[in-house]
Amino acid sequence: MSLNKVAEAIRRNKVFLITTHINPEADGLGAELAFLSMLRKLGKEGFIVNESKVPPECVFLPGSNTVQAVSKKIRDFDCAVFLDCAEISRVGKVQQVMKAKCQSLNIDHHISNTKFAKVNWVDVKACCTCEMVYELCRKLKVALDSDMALSLYAGIVVDTGNFRYSNASASCHRIAAKLLAVNINPATVYNKLFENNPFEDIKLLGSIVSSIEKDPSGKIVWATISRKILNHIYPEIDLAEVALSLLRSIKGIELAMVFKEVRGKKDQIRINFRSQNNFDCNYLASRFGGGGHRNASGATLEGDFEAVKGSIIKRAKELMRRYA
Repeated sequence: MSLNKVAEAIRRNKVFLITTHINPEADGLGAELAFLSMLRKLGKEGFIVNESKVPPECVFLPGSNTVQAVSKKIRDFDCAVFLDCAEISRVGKVQQVMKAKCQSLNIDHHISNTKFAKVNWVDVKACCTCEMVYELCRKLKVALDSDMALSLYAGIVVDTGNFRYSNASASCHRIAAKLLAVNINPATVYNKLFENNPFEDIKLLGSIVSSIEKDPSGKIVWATISRKILNHIYPEIDLAEVALSLLRSIKGIELAMVFKEVRGKKDQIRINFRSQNNFDCNYLASRFGGGGHRNASGATLEGDFEAVKGSIIKRAKELMRRYA
């Protein structure tokens, strides 16, 4: 069993480099912070190295200020831990400090995971990676303190859409209840994660909402976040996620997509896919080199913005006919 192999690798090694994907949210970051606390309780050493900065909504998580940027001065380690990463390229520049001979652990819940590490624990039934770190703590008999519980609960809240998505399983709810019992206030967590948006960022939603289009069937809807729309203003919050929540709420919609020009990357477009019911977002994303989950996936492409958008919309329409 992969969980057992991960636990054994942790017991054998002493110093751990911990990382997650570029532009992490509360699941990736929360899993990192809880994993680091778990190591310390086991008498191990560890440190977190990410390419991206801690997002503003996650700075309240205990220990978030200890996250290091990629540097040549990274201390020596004997095990690399990848959390919430479907493939190794998702960690970005952190790959530059990896060592070929060191142990590596891949702990993730994405169906598109490529199992790139020496030890891979991929559980597609888990609602998020934080749920898996919770189970790892149980396996290693590490008691959760309030800081660990907060980090894990935040990850569950974000990846389940505050328990609104289909991945909010009975197991997920039971774990959340146990975490809340460790002195966690759910209202405070929700406020920190979702109700601290800058006024200027929210105003930008007007331009994004005005870009919404749908196909003739009424089952596919999409919005655009281009440099032109934002007037070269880059918001603190992830407007793509906010827009997707709005798009998913439209009556009769099966697939919602957001096309976003990547900051600082000319001709690079990030596409986020969210679906209801049976439409397989992961399959659609995989056709364009991306992946994720059945109902939530993403892909990043290079090329002309309108050409990329047209190609993906055409493919989405073709696939939607299978689910008609």
